Amino acid sequence: MSQLRHLTETELQALLEEALAMRAAASLRAQHAVRMLGQLHVARLEPGEAIWFEGAKHRDHLPPVGTPVILSLILGDQAVSCPTVVLESREDAPNPPLLRTAWPTQPLEFHKREEVRVATPSMPPLEGTLIHQGRRLAVKLLNLTETGMGVGLEAVEHFEPMEQLEVETHLPGGEPFRVLAEVRHFELLEADSLPTRIGLVLVDLPPAIQVSLRSLIQARRMYLSQDLRDS
Repeated sequence: MSQLRHLTETELQALLEEALAMRAAASLRAQHAVRMLGQLHVARLEPGEAIWFEGAKHRDHLPPVGTPVILSLILGDQAVSCPTVVLESREDAPNPPLLRTAWPTQPLEFHKREEVRVATPSMPPLEGTLIHQGRRLAVKLLNLTETGMGVGLEAVEHFEPMEQLEVETHLPGGEPFRVLAEVRHFELLEADSLPTRIGLVLVDLPPAIQVSLRSLIQARRMYLSQDLRDS
């Protein structure tokens, strides 16, 4: 569940300074569009004026100056988003290019990030199949909860909100796993190996599938905790 918060200027600056210190992951999406520019990081701040981002490539379709966008930041266990606008970079063709957006002036929306990331540097994503309108499409499971999952496709595909489809995969150990799911979120990422991303809500899970899913999530959490301790 998301929460809309009106921050004071002091609170907002503290939050953005935290994002800068941790080089928080960020994305920009033009308002009312599904295509998103991801793989960005907070690079520097102009307090009260602008936020700078690095990570864009020259081959990316960069939003023109003046484009209203939704900025999303990942801060630990929460995601923060707000509307803003793309500003002039004030730099002559930087390499790589830097992006600059206006300092937020509207309330920020906070979302809890409770999912387990199925794909990490030490663990490859689970391979699966998405069954959509009679077609079988290869997907990779990127994150997972007991009620939903995020998947990525190597092909560019389009999905409608509330569409129902099925996802098949094999859990670690070879156990087959097939679920009915509903599209709640869909976006296209520029210059990404998995350009199509879908957020799914799981529908009518049988008890046996619920147990298997809960066991997988617990095992992955334990693995990730151990991996962090050993790193």
